[in-house]
Amino acid sequence: MKSERILVVKTEDFLKEFGEFEGFMRVNFEDFLNFLDQYGFFRERDEAEYDETTKQVIPYVVIMDGDRVLITKRTTKQSEKRLHNLYSLGIGGHVREGDGATPREAFLKGLEREVNEEVDVSLRELEFLGLINSSTTEVSRVHLGALFLGRGKFFSVKEKDLFEWELIKLEELEKFSGVMEGWSKISAAVLLNLFLTQN
Repeated sequence: MKSERILVVKTEDFLKEFGEFEGFMRVNFEDFLNFLDQYGFFRERDEAEYDETTKQVIPYVVIMDGDRVLITKRTTKQSEKRLHNLYSLGIGGHVREGDGATPREAFLKGLEREVNEEVDVSLRELEFLGLINSSTTEVSRVHLGALFLGRGKFFSVKEKDLFEWELIKLEELEKFSGVMEGWSKISAAVLLNLFLTQN
């Protein structure tokens, strides 16, 4: 079966544009979309997974319903064994070549598709927060996260056999940090910082 073609950027272009940072960096959304227009291209996912010269661009959406945030746990029915029984704060996935005619359009439509595929939610607001970059694992080094905060009414996850879920208060996030995926730990810190500075 032919591998799907997904949105990537060259690691050197990313470093040239945003510098070498670990964790989270606040970025203007239009600047990020312009970056994709200039440097984004599509390549075979099978190749990209093991090649650190490119980064796969992943929309990553944290969902809040009122003062509660969605947290999910991958069940053992998922194929990616490294992520079994770890908690995740964000939802999202790869942007496909078929999502749009340009990297920008593909990203925006891929973002919408991923949210619609994974959860049943009515979003009234979707705010871009910035970029997640992590060099801690082989997997994280070949991915670049675009972190969003989605506010609205959450109903359920769609793949109920693959995910368990619950809505928790923000202040409860810290007790899950030891059993979270890497990007989720970063996102939790961003979220807590965001709301602490607002209150």
